[in-house]
Amino acid sequence: IIVRKLGNTGIELPIVSMGVMRADNPNLVRAAIKAGIKHFDTAHGYGRGNNELMLGEVLKEYPRDSVIIGTKIKPDHYDRTTGTYGPGLTKESIIKKFETSLERLQTDYVDILYLHSVKTKEAILNETISNAFSEIKKQGKARHLGISTHTDEPDMIQAIIDGSIYEIVLTAINFKQDHI
Repeated sequence: IIVRKLGNTGIELPIVSMGVMRADNPNLVRAAIKAGIKHFDTAHGYGRGNNELMLGEVLKEYPRDSVIIGTKIKPDHYDRTTGTYGPGLTKESIIKKFETSLERLQTDYVDILYLHSVKTKEAILNETISNAFSEIKKQGKARHLGISTHTDEPDMIQAIIDGSIYEIVLTAINFKQDHI
């Protein structure tokens, strides 16, 4: 199995990971582990939370340090049209949503916590979100922080550099994108 370091995180991963978004069969995850997959990516909203529940049920069968868990949360008060967050956004609501993900995953921490589906630099630099994510990491409930995006990656990556709390970018590379 080919293994690579994930940036400067120190995490070593096989070059193939499993996005669990559409997986609803626990045996599929077990088969992936048997085949050497150890990095599993899910999100708070996948399957209305059932995806995290399924993954948590399976992963509790394995030593916690044998898998890498990444999950994503999209804070409340998100405007899908503008990619920004409204005035109702609070640090407490972000932390509460993340705590729900931890409960579903049946773990005390995730290896990677992503801000989900980022579309604007303003979201990456949002102080409320940054403060909540930083607190989660400080408490040891997320080892590393990242963003997931499928929009304007060069600008998103520059915003990550400017903001300095995120270590990982999860994105798709598509030859049809003009900026690739």
